[in-house]
Amino acid sequence: MRKTGIALIVTSVLIVVVSAIKLTSGAQNANSSTTTNRNQNDSRQINPPSAPEPDFSKNTWELPEDADKTKNPVATSAESVAKGKDLYFTRDKGNCIFCHGETGSGNEANLPRLRRKPADLSNKERMTAMTDGEVFWKVTKGINGIMPAGQRRMTEEERWNVVNYIRTLAKEPAKP
Repeated sequence: MRKTGIALIVTSVLIVVVSAIKLTSGAQNANSSTTTNRNQNDSRQINPPSAPEPDFSKNTWELPEDADKTKNPVATSAESVAKGKDLYFTRDKGNCIFCHGETGSGNEANLPRLRRKPADLSNKERMTAMTDGEVFWKVTKGINGIMPAGQRRMTEEERWNVVNYIRTLAKEPAKP
């Protein structure tokens, strides 16, 4: 009987100690100035309304007036086109494929994730109307919120190689 009584007392003391620790810990957390729980989704917080995402869909090219007069210093060659193709497909460089697709006519799989449909680089009529200089400046500067600026990831020569590759994508329209 004596062992049972001691066991009851020890169990009761443990329950009281554990309860006291929980109460103290809860009170400390309620009054704490630490930031441990700030990242959790707490419906009691008052969050200011988030600003709406800017509408980039109407953004357009901001090219120099003489962009069309800029001459391509990189000769169109099999080597230049191959380098341009590699850059067009490489994620951390051109990554043009993400929006324009393998053929230049648009990456259908990614269209829902884009702010607007990308230019069709396979459209011969459209592409022959632009000089290499215009294409270069578009690759270089991009469009704010729509197309990333190539100058941030590629050298000037690399961008000219991309221009030379893009020129190979333009095809005659299919006849019905």
